[in-house]
Amino acid sequence: MKPAGKVLGRGLSNLLDHTTMPEAGERVQEIEIGLIKPNPENPRKKFDRTAIEELAQTIKEHGLLQPILVQKKGEIYTVISGERRLRSLMSLGYPKAPCIVKELDRKKTLEVSLIENIQREQLDAIEEASVYKTLMADYAMTQEDVADRVGKNRATVANRLRLLNLPDVVQAAIADGRLTEGQARPLLSVKNSDLQLKLFKEITTGQGLNARQIEDRARQLAHPKEKKSEKPKKIDANIRAVAQKLEEQLGMRTRIKYNAQKKSGSLTVDFFSLDDLEKLLKTLGLKRVSL
Repeated sequence: MKPAGKVLGRGLSNLLDHTTMPEAGERVQEIEIGLIKPNPENPRKKFDRTAIEELAQTIKEHGLLQPILVQKKGEIYTVISGERRLRSLMSLGYPKAPCIVKELDRKKTLEVSLIENIQREQLDAIEEASVYKTLMADYAMTQEDVADRVGKNRATVANRLRLLNLPDVVQAAIADGRLTEGQARPLLSVKNSDLQLKLFKEITTGQGLNARQIEDRARQLAHPKEKKSEKPKKIDANIRAVAQKLEEQLGMRTRIKYNAQKKSGSLTVDFFSLDDLEKLLKTLGLKRVSL
């Protein structure tokens, strides 16, 4: 399992060094800002005005410490990485910007933009998931491939992608911070979009639901025929720890129901793709079945 965290692997660091630093024969060029255009496929769609103003002040006092990475298309230069720097320079009225001109294909451009934004923690979960989806759809990459390229745990990539199955209004709430990923995940167990929106409204209209209550409410909506218990069942801490360990190991949602009196229960593992199923079968020592 790949470690989660902020530090990218050596391969990713090399990728950024290779693309953002001048190579032999390359130089930093002063390019007219009017000729530089944002990349329409930039994973980051929202730019905080305060952050841009703070960066502009830093640039005003110390200059631009890192050139903008661009590629030339005709007479126009498109930003590969550094759109926030470009916006800050524009706000200061600079006529030109220091740039490194690179020639990258679309896939590499997406990867560099994604990795740089992840390093700076500038993407919301929906923006990040959208780029994962594009890389998988357009370049036949698996979740494992994407995880390797961006230095993430495969389970993290899978969980991000699942968020794209939620209604647009819920995705928008995640993107603008009104709904956390932890609050959103239980909605995925509710397959009916109307019921998802019902629970979404309950969460965001100030009813004060905690994480456990959201999960219980999602369970009620997903399985309305189940009897409601008067009090939430207490799950043994050891059982919860086992479920957590399994979830981390498999990269899939795992639930254990345990009856302390009968000393019996059930184990449920959710998979959301054939890749997930194949990985589970391999873990159990079974061969893949024909589906």
